Amino acid sequence: MRSWQDGPRRFFASGFFRHGLLVFVSATAVNALGYVFHFAISRRIGVEQYGVLSALNAALSIGLVLSGIVSTVVVKYAAEFRATGDEAHLSALTRRLMRYGAGAAVLVIVAGLAATRPIAAFLQIHNLLAVALWVTIIGLGMWTPVLRAVFQGVEDFGVYAISIVVESFGKALLGIALVYAGFGVDGAFAGWALGSAIALAYTVWAALRRFGGAADAKLFIDFRRLALTMANVSIATVLLTSLGYSDVVVVKHFADPTTAGLYGALSLAGKILLFLVGFVPTIVLPKASRVALSGQSPVGVFLQALAVIVVLSGTGLTVYYFFPLLVVTTLAGSSFAPAAPYVFSYGLAMVLLAGINVIVMYKIGIHRFDFVVPLTLCAVGEVVGISIHHASLGDVIGVLIAGNAIALVASSYRVTSPLSAPLAMGRSDAAA
Repeated sequence: MRSWQDGPRRFFASGFFRHGLLVFVSATAVNALGYVFHFAISRRIGVEQYGVLSALNAALSIGLVLSGIVSTVVVKYAAEFRATGDEAHLSALTRRLMRYGAGAAVLVIVAGLAATRPIAAFLQIHNLLAVALWVTIIGLGMWTPVLRAVFQGVEDFGVYAISIVVESFGKALLGIALVYAGFGVDGAFAGWALGSAIALAYTVWAALRRFGGAADAKLFIDFRRLALTMANVSIATVLLTSLGYSDVVVVKHFADPTTAGLYGALSLAGKILLFLVGFVPTIVLPKASRVALSGQSPVGVFLQALAVIVVLSGTGLTVYYFFPLLVVTTLAGSSFAPAAPYVFSYGLAMVLLAGINVIVMYKIGIHRFDFVVPLTLCAVGEVVGISIHHASLGDVIGVLIAGNAIALVASSYRVTSPLSAPLAMGRSDAAA
């Protein structure tokens, strides 16, 4: 007879737990190193130069959207090749990514360097070297994450974790060292670029070590299916970005500076809960894809992910409920104390968004894109709703919670429905 302890025992013995723990620890290290990078450098270069660093850092996220989209698609295909034991196609995919990634990196860097002056003028930055180094980081960022996605897809999370930690450690160590050596914001970006280059070198070495010995093969791809996947992943990326960040932009537009500042502190606090479970979609996408392609039910992967979200987010929300003042003042300072009454409710909105992230990655993994239309309506509805109801922070967060809750329920449609047949990589049926 099975006891109630069997479920937890199986979970802790599963690959989901081992891989999840590894990615969680590495992601936590990356976030901590990122905080150390900004904490140390901001206190050395001053407000004006930190404004340059902050502006280019924000622009970097926009510049790497395409890399994120391609990486998601690569994870899915690498997982499928692994599920079918197709090492030849996996090797061919990896080699092409190395070649095309190198070409994309060179193209971006050359084009970016040619546009350094216009970019600097648009961002009102006088430091051309900082912009040139920023362009180099974007170029490297067009290559490394895409190649890293192969290891995510084949569930080699050891290489994946080492790659992201090496990049963040190199960025923090070298960037801080160069800044304190007197090179200012140029040193920060130079250290960042060197850290990215080291991580790229390691990832390329790991790829050649694992896939370099396999016989090369012609890569056969169903381009109709690839186009469908690419389009839906692109839309999903835009929608998730909108659900996560558009509220801050809309509030900044309508609210007075004080209210916008308080809302910014709330967003910072809420994003901690979102990033706390940000490792879960990283695990879900390749595992769901592999299990579905093998003809088994991937629902177990989803349920394990849901359990992790509930436990970790529930713990975080408990802290936010009982200690909201401590949370917001620790993060932003005592002047942001008036935001404390809204810390829990904003945190709840971000937990709902974390659930949406998992559902979307799970459905991408099983090639089911029925979430696109309802998610689009919810994303647009949130922007419109906040634009109309923004008299107080409570009104804005109320819209955010309602919109995310509706999006979560709508995206959950058919989430546990059985697949009509084992996924075939040659099929392009979105409702597979």
